[in-house]
Amino acid sequence: MMPFGCRIQTIVFILFIALATYDCTAKNYLVVRYQLPSETSSTKEAQISLIFDDQRTEPSVATKDAKMALKDFEGNFTLIVASDDQNERLMGAFSLSSMMMTIFKQRFENAGVRVAPATESQPTAVEIILKEFRLDLVKRKWMIQMTYQANLLEQARFVGGQTITANAERLRVVGSKDAEKVIGELVTDAVNRLNLDQLFHSSSN
Repeated sequence: MMPFGCRIQTIVFILFIALATYDCTAKNYLVVRYQLPSETSSTKEAQISLIFDDQRTEPSVATKDAKMALKDFEGNFTLIVASDDQNERLMGAFSLSSMMMTIFKQRFENAGVRVAPATESQPTAVEIILKEFRLDLVKRKWMIQMTYQANLLEQARFVGGQTITANAERLRVVGSKDAEKVIGELVTDAVNRLNLDQLFHSSSN
């Protein structure tokens, strides 16, 4: 009979393998958690139209190495939005463009700016142009970069804007959890870095 200590080690080893196998199970989406900021915006804008334009030159979200590590990932996401009071809301499943549109909508409305439905054109609009969003795996590190431009439009005329570039990286351990965390960290940093006061005050400069 196997000694008790050896049996415990064997059981622990089997459990570790089972958990690692479970975490490595292929899935065609990644879960992204976006954390809303504690807003201190003083903007007087009550309502805007929100326009999202994906102008990435590379349409794929992940590089070849990242895709191999993520197995069946097809570029789709499940979005969770967390507020300052730790409340979390499951928003649903999205493509990259629809996820970013939803995240920016949440950011504006968190600051007290209503985003009108696409069918209701407003004189003031914010145009988000996504220029880069790329997930890579380099030497066991998830690396991601995002660049976008936020333009303020008045009666379809450009009056000001901001360009934001953000980077994030995280060591890959097992499965896709670390990739999900690094994407969540990136979008939280990049979207929350947009200075709403500065953007909306462009129209008065």
